[in-house]
Amino acid sequence: MIPPQEGRISVRTPDQEVGLIHSRAVERLDTHGQSPLHPTPRSANALGNIQHALNPALRPFLGQWARELHALTSRQVAKQISNHCSQLQIVNSVIQIVKRWSLSGPSPFPIALGPIDEKLSLFNLNPVNGATQDCSDSTDHRLLIGAMSFILFCDHAIPLHSVSDIFLQLIEKAVTEPDTNIRLAWGAVTLGNRLLVGLCQCLKTPCTCVTRQTIEILTSLKTTQALIYCREQARHRNPDSVLQQYAISSTCFARYKARKLYPLLIEGELGIITSHCTTHGDLMAIVNFPTHGALEIPAELTFIHPLEARDKWTSTGPGFTLGDKITTLEGPAIFGVVHGFVTQSDSSLVVLIWFNETDKYVQFRPDQIQRENTALSPVKNLEPPPGQPNTGQTCLSGCTLLANLSGGMQMRE
Repeated sequence: MIPPQEGRISVRTPDQEVGLIHSRAVERLDTHGQSPLHPTPRSANALGNIQHALNPALRPFLGQWARELHALTSRQVAKQISNHCSQLQIVNSVIQIVKRWSLSGPSPFPIALGPIDEKLSLFNLNPVNGATQDCSDSTDHRLLIGAMSFILFCDHAIPLHSVSDIFLQLIEKAVTEPDTNIRLAWGAVTLGNRLLVGLCQCLKTPCTCVTRQTIEILTSLKTTQALIYCREQARHRNPDSVLQQYAISSTCFARYKARKLYPLLIEGELGIITSHCTTHGDLMAIVNFPTHGALEIPAELTFIHPLEARDKWTSTGPGFTLGDKITTLEGPAIFGVVHGFVTQSDSSLVVLIWFNETDKYVQFRPDQIQRENTALSPVKNLEPPPGQPNTGQTCLSGCTLLANLSGGMQMRE
């Protein structure tokens, strides 16, 4: 008889077996950047290119906190992939991990950021002109830097559309908060732009293979990117020139972007500048509107515009006064604001009316309009007519980013 061999047979429970699979998946992620349980998708090349470009821009800001955050997200992704979880579950889990880290994790701040450069780089780490600006610690700032570090170390087994969903949901609110450092917001929005462009498979300009929702998101990102750039450029204006342009006691009128800040404002509504201040690095004017009181508005032409004397212009005339809200009597009723009177060649006076950013100034005889006693609905003229450019987006600094926005996805940076 053969004597029995000494020793025990190792038997793993189902939970231990799953744990071993998780451990092996994590090791594969750390070593090779992909999971053995999930084939590498075609979008991995696009993500790899983005990570390669992101590495020199973001690496100087990363420390132990980034490795710890990466360990949390990568283990969760490996676990859910091995459990055949849906992409929606993976997206939600990673978002929750980064949000929890932003509330209680170690702080990577302050970090120094240079001004946005002419190449529109993600970050300007070594500015030639202009001093760096310290980005302080806040939950929104942590969300942005945490989301970007996730992209840098992201597992290529996650489809690019899911990676984009995670990133965009993390940054969507933080980039629009007034307290957010605009140079950090610039980097986040620019990276989001690159992620969406990476979804293209047709390599056409404009792209024809993405969904309408993706195109709308990209257009929104480009608009935000352009507004941030304009705001950064406006900060470099000569303060004395700005204060002279928006002199105290002078009259100005609200434009499209002022209505975005204060929806009850009427486009073209007149107010008196009472004082100046600086908020979050931006030069502001305190404008007193008769029906709304004092409002703090950026001292930029896209928000408020000084009321300027035009050729043969006068501030007084028959039947109406400056600032009256009127509607037209002929055809569909159009709302507008009286901005003065113009003398004609026969010495008669016509009323100068500001309607909106598309129509701007139109002249009417006094018998063609009537005074509007009720406040205009905020929805009446908030958006320009479909197909019409929003000329209120002209940048004070003279940049053309907003004017060149396209509804299609452009396949170049």
